[in-house]
Amino acid sequence: MNGKDDFIVLGVNQKDKKIWRDFYDRYYAALCSYVSKFLSVSDAVEDLVQEVFISVWEGKRIFSDSKELTNYLYRACYNNALLYIRNNQIRDSILSSLPSEEDFEDEEMIYALTVKEEAIRQLYFYIEELPAEQRRIILLRIEGHSWDEIASKLGVSINTVKTQKSRSYKFLREKLGNSTYSVLLSLIF
Repeated sequence: MNGKDDFIVLGVNQKDKKIWRDFYDRYYAALCSYVSKFLSVSDAVEDLVQEVFISVWEGKRIFSDSKELTNYLYRACYNNALLYIRNNQIRDSILSSLPSEEDFEDEEMIYALTVKEEAIRQLYFYIEELPAEQRRIILLRIEGHSWDEIASKLGVSINTVKTQKSRSYKFLREKLGNSTYSVLLSLIF
């Protein structure tokens, strides 16, 4: 490892804003290129890479050297890309499971399905507004993982998961309104 690498790792660990610019410039384009191998949506690629940088900034993890930092960045980008793909597949499967309009002659049924689709869209919109840890917990739950599995996957206690779940539910309930929130919870969770 050279002096510049040591300097960047030290700056990342200390959250030094000036060094973070160098760190960002050094890794951002390469990470975007890496993630674009998995995803074709350029906005999603950039967002996923940004989320990794944010998690490093907000996290308490201390990196011992540039190899550990680099491995962490690529692994986190890979995991975020897989999560993004899974979430879109789940969303698409929910929407594709809805019957097509030709299957219904009754306009009220079409209206009900439209409302349901819009409610699901709103749910995902507001899930994206959750803090990163809460968002990961809710998305893992939507994927069908138990609360214990989520705690294990994220390496946190079950109490942390329950606390974050409770905060997430409260936020979603406020954003969606109690009636829509209750219906969506029964459909998804």
